[in-house]
Amino acid sequence: MATVAQAVDHDTVRLFLDCENGCDSTYLKREITYVDYVRDRNDADVHLLILRQSSASGRLYQLSFLGSGRYEAMQQVFSFNSPNTDTDDERRRGLAKTIQLGLVPYVAQTALGENLRITYEGPVEKEEETVQRDPWNHWVYSSRIGTNLSDQDRQDSTELSGSFYANRTTEGWRMGYGIDHNFRERNFLFDDGSSLKDVYRSSGASAFAIKSIGEHWGVGGGISSRRSVFRNLERGYRAAAAIEYNVYPYSESAQRELTMGYFVGRMFLNYDQETVFGFLTEHQSNHGLFLDYDLERPWGDISVELSASQFLEDADIFRVNLRSNLSYRITRGFSVSLSARATLIRDQIYLPSGGATDEDVLLGRRALDTGFETRFGVTLRYTFGSIYSSVVNSRLRGTGFTSIF
Repeated sequence: MATVAQAVDHDTVRLFLDCENGCDSTYLKREITYVDYVRDRNDADVHLLILRQSSASGRLYQLSFLGSGRYEAMQQVFSFNSPNTDTDDERRRGLAKTIQLGLVPYVAQTALGENLRITYEGPVEKEEETVQRDPWNHWVYSSRIGTNLSDQDRQDSTELSGSFYANRTTEGWRMGYGIDHNFRERNFLFDDGSSLKDVYRSSGASAFAIKSIGEHWGVGGGISSRRSVFRNLERGYRAAAAIEYNVYPYSESAQRELTMGYFVGRMFLNYDQETVFGFLTEHQSNHGLFLDYDLERPWGDISVELSASQFLEDADIFRVNLRSNLSYRITRGFSVSLSARATLIRDQIYLPSGGATDEDVLLGRRALDTGFETRFGVTLRYTFGSIYSSVVNSRLRGTGFTSIF
């Protein structure tokens, strides 16, 4: 590991830390003090772009060091894998160590290079390589149980949830199974002395297996079961198969993906209440197409997803969904984030014939009849002033002492 002794006068590397998710920037600035942190990538000697992906066993961070100016010819990529068993502190320590390793070539070309000390912590002699035996055969198991209780004079809430998941991820296969259950009860007391109880339950189980076919193809199948008060499902079952093609190699999925595919499945549905079509139970088949584009770049990121599904028994029952997100740094200190979603809905076969009561609408406990759904969001950010952001001062942070209530 490389460390840098303190120096008073020296030139330093200007670093733009670009990590929106999973980075404790305060900790990193305290641990790595021999660079100057800047607010905008255009002021940086090195743009550090950190991308995070979830895997069956934890989180995989990809660190891209993008040099500019005198370091323009120096581009490098490091990886850091953090198992699910890591604590937040272990994760941030490992990430900090990887960042320091990546900074060595840049710091070495400044006056600070004289202060670099390289140490190696490990066996002096290279041991004979052996194949590690995995007693779990790549299976990773995760369980969770939780509760949330709140109480006031005129309302209280009880929430219980639990889940168990197992996943196995290798280069050739991705497979898994799991169960989950959620329960929520809310009680309200009104001015006239009347009361209202709201109970929500949902549970499900699923299993899947996906086979890798080269660097561009994947094919898989799965089954699932779901109970949902929200969708009038006493119990529903589904079996489905899908195939996907990625224009880019899957090994580049952290930077870019352009996938397209097809799925087909069969559903067996049992309802709590008779539906608008007069069924308490029915069997339906549907199929669909999907197209997904994701791009991560130093200037920002973009994601576009288009999907469409249709019932095989009735072509008039369908759904089309378009979703997009864009984050773009327009110029120094100025960035824009856009998000949009539009859905054309013609497949709510599960709606109860009695419709939704006022209580259902206000409490959001039932799906409502609608032909479409749209969402749109825009955020503009402009930051100006000093280009440096290396100093960390956490005094009275998060205390809310200036809040009115």
